[in-house]
Amino acid sequence: MQSRHRSILTRLAASASILAVAVPASAQEADSGSTGLDEIVVTAQKREQNLQEVPLAVSAIGGAKLEQLQITDTNDLTGLAPNLTVTPPTTNHSAAVISIRGIPSGAQETFGLDLANAVYIDGVYIARSSAVGMDVMDLERVEILRGPQGTLFGRNTTGGAISFVSRKPGKDFRLKAEAGYGNFNAWNGKLSIDSGELFGGLRTSFGYAHSERDGTVDNILEPKDSRDPGSRRSDAFRGTLLADLGGTGSIQYSFDWSKISGNPTAFQLTHVANGTPNPPQTIDGKQVLVTQQAPVAQYLAGATFLEPGCAALGVPPRTYRDKICLNSDAETTDKFWGHNLQVQNDFDAFRIKLTGGYRFYRSSNTGNDLDGLGTIRGPLFSSATLFNGMPASLLQFIPSIPAAARPFIAASPVPTTTQDLFTTSNEKRHKQFSTELEVSGDNDLLDWVVGGFYFWEKGSEVNPQTSAFILDTNSIFLANFGALGPSFVAANPARYRAVVTPAVLRYTASGESKALYAQTTIYPGGRDGPLSLTAGARYTWDSKKLFRLQNGATALAFPESGQASFSKFTWNLMARYEFTPEISMYARAASGYRSGGFNAQDPVITGTRTLPSFKPETLTSYEVGVKSELFDRRVRLNIAGYYNEYSDLAVVVPVSDAPAGTFATKIGNAGKVTYTGIEADLQAALTDNFSIDGTIGYVDINTKEFFAGIQPVAGAPAVNIASVVKPTYTAPLTANIALNARFPVGSGDTVIVGRVGYTHEDGRYNFAQSLSSPFNEQIKTDPRDLVDAQIAVENLPLGGADARVMLWVKNLTNAKDFVRGIDFGQLGYAGGYFADPRTYGVTVGVKF
Repeated sequence: MQSRHRSILTRLAASASILAVAVPASAQEADSGSTGLDEIVVTAQKREQNLQEVPLAVSAIGGAKLEQLQITDTNDLTGLAPNLTVTPPTTNHSAAVISIRGIPSGAQETFGLDLANAVYIDGVYIARSSAVGMDVMDLERVEILRGPQGTLFGRNTTGGAISFVSRKPGKDFRLKAEAGYGNFNAWNGKLSIDSGELFGGLRTSFGYAHSERDGTVDNILEPKDSRDPGSRRSDAFRGTLLADLGGTGSIQYSFDWSKISGNPTAFQLTHVANGTPNPPQTIDGKQVLVTQQAPVAQYLAGATFLEPGCAALGVPPRTYRDKICLNSDAETTDKFWGHNLQVQNDFDAFRIKLTGGYRFYRSSNTGNDLDGLGTIRGPLFSSATLFNGMPASLLQFIPSIPAAARPFIAASPVPTTTQDLFTTSNEKRHKQFSTELEVSGDNDLLDWVVGGFYFWEKGSEVNPQTSAFILDTNSIFLANFGALGPSFVAANPARYRAVVTPAVLRYTASGESKALYAQTTIYPGGRDGPLSLTAGARYTWDSKKLFRLQNGATALAFPESGQASFSKFTWNLMARYEFTPEISMYARAASGYRSGGFNAQDPVITGTRTLPSFKPETLTSYEVGVKSELFDRRVRLNIAGYYNEYSDLAVVVPVSDAPAGTFATKIGNAGKVTYTGIEADLQAALTDNFSIDGTIGYVDINTKEFFAGIQPVAGAPAVNIASVVKPTYTAPLTANIALNARFPVGSGDTVIVGRVGYTHEDGRYNFAQSLSSPFNEQIKTDPRDLVDAQIAVENLPLGGADARVMLWVKNLTNAKDFVRGIDFGQLGYAGGYFADPRTYGVTVGVKF
């Protein structure tokens, strides 16, 4: 244990030079007209505040930086804040697994599991992980709140929250257009217009964006590059109407619509099992079952690959392949639209704000090949054809086979199938409504806010899957034919045969959440005094329903359902002390809560048609931090350390005792887990022309209780397997650093702006343990070391307008990193997804 901690300290010390992205940095750049860094304004406490005065670990990325880095959705944020990683989607374009301080949102995209890290768009909570990666345009900033936000952003924020804040319509006319082109035949265009003030304080803005590119991996069975894996076409529109009310209030309505279509990133097979029995493991003196894997390697060795060039993929290495065989790779389409209404007014003694939102999401995937082998033909198993091809001399010992049928059966070949190892499709629909009312006020001694929150959602999913479970038929003969077993084995014409196993998951789910909250900050010595004390509280009521119509090959004769309710009181205590105007320290203790729910694939409670629910998770978090602005505000350094203690942490694991030939995951409560971490943000103006920004974060996760081990004896209690549990979708160490340059050109406003950035993320586990996921160690993701760069000429005079030209490159070193893995458990194989290769291009824009 001591050596482990020494290793951690060594890594932190070695990475200390990478401290960066002031709060996560990136929010503002040094003002070219001053010697200090710009102030960063955030709304992390439901009011506009200087970031340095907020006693929370908050990162803010401003609009200019978002544009420079070409950030358009949640997936683009990975690594840009301490202890923040985002794992990309699998069979669609808009999902994301967000991990903040070691707490992942969960990789299961069914509607039974809520997010642990909330995503907000203009104050509206986005409920589903399959929708958090949608395109967002015309942003003013992104705020990343780390740690539980159990009071003001209270719904399911045990890890933290990400808040996208859109730009409001300006008071002056504004037109901005942009177009770009890059490799993989990628091109994009954007247009945004502000009307300026029209009449009665009315302002409008409209924006439209289109982008598309060819695939990044060549599917040799698809002649069109535009339909290769990784291809993508997206369109997004946003319109906003803002009306001022008497100088003290406003009404703002926004409508947004977006559509993403294309062929998702290719799944690449990396490991196949050979059927060797996996013996039970001994954990804390007790034997625990390990998932048995099918002999896929032997089946593929004897199979026929029908398309030229695909046979070599049957012995898969864990290496990136730029050519793959996908024989059923259909296009996926994700659509989103939503309404957002914000009404606010300042009544002097208090302010009131109402935020309402209605959103709709639909995803359609008509077929996805999850083996990448092309069309494979191999022996098919069925009970009726088990003896096909056996000698008639052996068939005479089978009483159920008439003598006249023996020659016919002996001459009959074993049937074949071209079933892929695994294919899936999906149809999801989701709609949600939310409204939140806030009342706030302040004076020389006090800030306060009280509010109420209501949320409703309903979703449905239809998920057909078909797998080829490879069966060693010799085991049937040896187990059931006594002394004749070896003879049948010797004469077996096709030992390894595929059991084609279709299944459909079909259900609807709904949920409702209500909450009341309040928070106050007291300034004992007045607002200009050094001390502030904050206390907050929230009470949440959640209810969930799930109605299942099918969970297998055929529809259920009688629907199965579950209904559960949860509630929780959460609290927040903070203290901040300002030693000088440049240096302050804060301490925070807070609790968090994530609602329980349902596993859509769980069996019903014995003797009923009722689905069981899993428990909510709760945590208590302790945090201390220092915020500083030094050297005449040329250096901004913020450091935080934290300790979190979770109970009943919700963890997604494959089902180790699922019916033969199927693959499923479920959500289990892990018991007690602790998280200890440290993180820092740095931003520094080195000279008038150069600045750096960066972040670093480290988290150590210790699972103390996880009762999920299945003993060989039926009915025996579950075993605590905490000693073998791994943190999922979490990079223990994250770091980012960037060097920024800014040089005036000539006597006007024209400048050359450049940036070179480096990001590191440790490798991540995809599943919690190797008992139900035997390939878990082998499919751990690669550590990532990414370099990107941009150089632009801005404010070029062009006929009364300002022009901009930017050259950019992402993944400069062309790293072929493995970024997400799937272990199919007893099906006997695993694989995953690789990151995009190097991409680069040019962007040209003009602004009036």
